[in-house]
Amino acid sequence: MSPLEVTLTHISRILSFKTDQLSLKQDIINHVFNWESIISEGSRQLVIPTLYSRLKSKDLLQYLPQDLQHYLAYIFDLNKERNNALLQEVKLISSWFKTKNIEHVYLKGAAMIASNYYEDIGERMIGDIDILIPRAQCQQAFDVLIDNGYTYAKEPTISPKYFEDKHLLRLASKDYIGAVEIHFKLLDKDQKALHPVHVLENKQFIEITNIPIPSVKHLLIHNVLNFQINDFGSFYNFIGLKNFYDTLVLLPHLELDDEKELFKNRHLKNNFNLGRLYFNDIPKPPTSLRLTYNTKVYLLKNKYQNFGFWHYKILSYIKLLKLVLHRTWFFLVNRNYRKDVLNDRQRIKDFIKSKL
Repeated sequence: MSPLEVTLTHISRILSFKTDQLSLKQDIINHVFNWESIISEGSRQLVIPTLYSRLKSKDLLQYLPQDLQHYLAYIFDLNKERNNALLQEVKLISSWFKTKNIEHVYLKGAAMIASNYYEDIGERMIGDIDILIPRAQCQQAFDVLIDNGYTYAKEPTISPKYFEDKHLLRLASKDYIGAVEIHFKLLDKDQKALHPVHVLENKQFIEITNIPIPSVKHLLIHNVLNFQINDFGSFYNFIGLKNFYDTLVLLPHLELDDEKELFKNRHLKNNFNLGRLYFNDIPKPPTSLRLTYNTKVYLLKNKYQNFGFWHYKILSYIKLLKLVLHRTWFFLVNRNYRKDVLNDRQRIKDFIKSKL
């Protein structure tokens, strides 16, 4: 195995709910694990608090070096404090929306920390507070946040004037820790398996707090498709440990019929196919030539660093070229867009340079 695969395998053994605990303990005691590589990759993939939580749950923290124990505990405590603050913000936003009869459901990390699926609220790192709202009520929800002290998280660019995103402009407040995105769509590319109307219709309410979150089926599907489509997991053929951990947490709560339904979507199949390389907890999808090819390409990228680098670069250039061609055509046919682009040309130049 390549050094990266060894590191990912070690991390997955810590995160998994099906790891043989005795062998894991022996490997830690015998210094088989390269903790420097594990912390580096864990930081990059935002699973340091999760590693701490799983090691604690498995009663293995005591076998780590003292300085490493303290570091992991420090990161976990910081994240738990932040998540508690985010949860209070979630409750507050929900109360504002309920007063105005705005239908809503929290998504992704906000939904996960509001749920009871984790052993501890601190084990999941989250970024924004994402909220799905019926399209007809999105502007009203946006205005409610503005009225309560939120403003643009960054200066708006020209794109929203001409190209529809899946959410309204990102908002933030000096009084609260989390930025907020009001969604009317879930994915950059629509999928039959995850329609916004169905997610809203099948939402569940968390006991005591009454916070609305998606059903476990929709939470799991969105977790995977958000990574595969919005974060380009399928396009670049790579994995996300945080994404896989959420899948591990949600799978035991899924009905058997719903689990079988997952393999009707090619993005879900591809995600689970690569996940099986590291996690026995994840069900194996039916084999196919496409999945075999994706596995081989993924393993080659890990084994040969130069191949992985150029694979990513070529795909990045293709993605940028598609964007430039689409925008160039729009530039030629739309006079107002042409004028705005010329006025905003320096920012656009900087954006293109950053992608090259």
